[in-house]
Order: sequence, then structure tokens, then C-alpha cells
Amino acid sequence: MFLSTEQTRAVMHGIDNKLTWRHVERPVGPQPLPEWVKGATVNWHEGYSNSPSVRLIVDGDVRDWPGKRFRKEGHCYRAYHEDGRLEQYAHNGPISLTELGRFRSDDGTLRDCRRSGPKWAETGAKGLGRMMVGTGEFVEYGYEPGEWVKVMLPATSAQSGFGGAHITLIMEDGSELVLRGPWHVGAPSGYVEVSYKMRGERWGLRAGLYITTDLFIRIMARFQAHLELVEVTYGGCTTVEPMKPEWSEPKRLVYEREWLARKAAREAAKAGAS
Repeated sequence: MFLSTEQTRAVMHGIDNKLTWRHVERPVGPQPLPEWVKGATVNWHEGYSNSPSVRLIVDGDVRDWPGKRFRKEGHCYRAYHEDGRLEQYAHNGPISLTELGRFRSDDGTLRDCRRSGPKWAETGAKGLGRMMVGTGEFVEYGYEPGEWVKVMLPATSAQSGFGGAHITLIMEDGSELVLRGPWHVGAPSGYVEVSYKMRGERWGLRAGLYITTDLFIRIMARFQAHLELVEVTYGGCTTVEPMKPEWSEPKRLVYEREWLARKAAREAAKAGAS
């Protein structure tokens, strides 16, 4: 079974509820960061038991980099970048040559999907007429010319992750592998999962980016220096998360104490009424 961090903790509720934590030391002074990191915000998930999550503000799609190659580690397929980025998917199915649909552009390039955009507004097949771009403006667009074809490609067995979506990877040896229905899983040891938003886009929050704990700490020290960081372990998972300035312990403990206080107040009120 492949589960995210929050799913794992939900499954382990009542089995592994003991929480341990420690403060994480943060660097002092300016720290080197990759050029693509432009900011960081915290979603505290108020009113919910989820751990706080961090959203990065970035330049470009940071899950796409030149020369990205995946390798299989256990049941996970992972691509590492030297600056601390990681992309990963989980799949434990066998691999075989499988007939799959691909879009073949006019230049012969095979793609998972047919591209659309303003560049094909005149030369390609017409789309729905107009589309909104990152600035919020509406522009004419169309679909690139070409045709759908059937090809034989190495692919995993079909599973249900990501709604059964097909995700094409380029492996270390340069070969292509299609993961059919891979799964999202929590960050491996030494990494933190974050979401990100590309600067200049009005919408488009994206998930599935993992960065090293060291890079995460440096980012938070730069953009959220007023927040303490803690390493929290429970429910079979260890995460690094921020704390509000008024908190003296991780969110889960704060919420548990508030819940116990409300419960005691209700019981006291009932006792007084009787």
C-alpha cells in the first residue's frame, strides 16, 4: 500500500500516537539558495489536524529541469537534482511492452498529449477559441498539428494512482518508461515535501516537489525567519514543520491541549447544570 504522509498518519492513528519532537537549529545570516526560489508561505490548515505545509514561490516549473533522469529505488522511481530537488513516484507493478496511444507531431515527435497554446492559433487545429494565460488575459489558441497513433512502449502494469494517469519517465540509461497509475507517497528520509506556485501565475498551485531538509531549512531561514522549526515524529512518519510564534510545541500537541480544555469545560458545564 502506497500512502502519503497524512494518509499514513491517519492509518496509524490509535496504533502509533506517541509524538516525539525536537527543535531544528536554523542557520544565522544570509544563506545560499537556488535562483528559482523566490519566496515561501505557510498554510497552517486552521481547524484541521493536518500538519502545517509550506508553499514555495518559484520561477518556472521547478519539477522540470534539463537532463532529468529517473532511477528505481525499491518501489519508487526518483529523479534527483544537485540543488536539492527530487521528483518521485511509487509503483510496484511489472514492466512489459504495451500498446499505448501517443500524439505524433508533424515533426515526428511522440508526446503523451497534444499540446495547445497561442503559438498554434493560426497554424494548428482550432481549440475552444480563447484561453487565459498567467497574466489573466484571454488570448486565441489552437492545437498543434499531427495525429494520434498506437506505439509499443515499455510500461508498468495499470494501477489506480493519480486516477490511472500515465506518466512518462526518462531513465538513467536514456530509455523511456511509462508508469501507469503510479502513487504519491511521503518524502523519503532527508527530504521535505512542499507545494509551489510559479511567480506571475494567478492560479496553478502544484504539488509533488520534494527538497532536501537542508534546503528547506535554508529557505525558511530566509523567508520565514520569525518561525521556529521542529522535527516531529508520530504515526510512522517524521516531518519538519514550522510553529507559530505563540506556540511552544508542535501543532498537534497544541490542538490536543485545546481539545482537552474544551472537553473539560463541557463536562464542567454539564456537571454544574445537573
